[in-house]
Amino acid sequence: MASLDAEVAVVGAGPVGAVTALFAASGSRVVIVDQAHFPRDKPCGEGLLPPGRAILARLGIEGAVRDAGAPTLRGIAFGLLGRPQVSVHFPPHPDGAEGLGVRRLRFDAFLVERLQQNPNVAFHPGVMVSKIRLDGDAPALVTSDGEIRARFIAVADGLRSGLRHQLGWTIGPRGPHRYAVVGHWRDDRRLDPWVRITADQGMEAYDGPVGPHERLIALLCTHDRMKDFAGRLNQRYRELVAGFRPEAGVPLDTAVAVGPFNYRASTVARGGIFLVGDASGFVDPISGEGLATGMQQGLAFSQAIRQPDPESSYRRRHRRLTAGPRRATTLLVHLATSPRRADRAVRGMQRAPGVMPKLLGMTLGYWGAGRLTPRDWMALLTGR
Repeated sequence: MASLDAEVAVVGAGPVGAVTALFAASGSRVVIVDQAHFPRDKPCGEGLLPPGRAILARLGIEGAVRDAGAPTLRGIAFGLLGRPQVSVHFPPHPDGAEGLGVRRLRFDAFLVERLQQNPNVAFHPGVMVSKIRLDGDAPALVTSDGEIRARFIAVADGLRSGLRHQLGWTIGPRGPHRYAVVGHWRDDRRLDPWVRITADQGMEAYDGPVGPHERLIALLCTHDRMKDFAGRLNQRYRELVAGFRPEAGVPLDTAVAVGPFNYRASTVARGGIFLVGDASGFVDPISGEGLATGMQQGLAFSQAIRQPDPESSYRRRHRRLTAGPRRATTLLVHLATSPRRADRAVRGMQRAPGVMPKLLGMTLGYWGAGRLTPRDWMALLTGR
């Protein structure tokens, strides 16, 4: 790759970067680069909540993803280890009321194929971006294969974005630090269409279907609990999964650890540079909203660059997309990380059944915290 020029350059070809490029390509010539070669696997949450499914429908590929084996997600089930769970369907909404489980190994490959088929997209895997230069008429990416100059650059290189850090926009990670240990399991039982969150002391199991007989099980934990894994990550992960999910089935891979989380950015758009997905900020994987929100940001980017003031337009759209999910995720972490708080929350959900759908709607970005009444807050925080 010598010097390439395009209207839009995208860094990162995961789901968020790929969706960003596909939307931008409807009116612009796009170059997208990723240091990885595909297909590749990546430890992350693999639940695509209803707003993300709506994004796929807007691209015209939702049916193909579903037909390729992505199972339906009906909602969230939450509870304490050894206790009955409270199950809540995703709220009715124009975006739909069901999500999808998407195994990253297959989902990434599917989206990369769409990039390669799009005549307005030039996709270059195996290309590392070392920095962004801002000293010319337009920003430029300095890559292992040359320089790419574009009018707009979308940075979708993930949670610990090196380019965000180079720009001086990184805030965090903020404590208390949380981590995830992630693996996949074969489950030959009838498909369970719920994302199940089970809380214990300093740890939660996050469990959801990602294929017809395949489930993601992630153990989310505090820094103190992470010490339990020292020197025997895979063995300890399987021991703990057996405690949370005795019926889990057969492990399909070696567990991988990721974290800490809770990064923010001082700005998400300036000087033709836009942060999209986890690079623009992330709280915690417990809500499972990260993938859908990032894909919505990809659409927002493609709309903003056609406005008179693209950076201001994107910052406004980004705030609208992230404010509710961030507050809801912070609240879920607060409730789940203490068995006492989790127990009160579950009792409150049982006594006031409307509380959890409202909280779930916040997580999905449908409405803000104002939807929760004082009675709802009392139920969640006191169990009464």
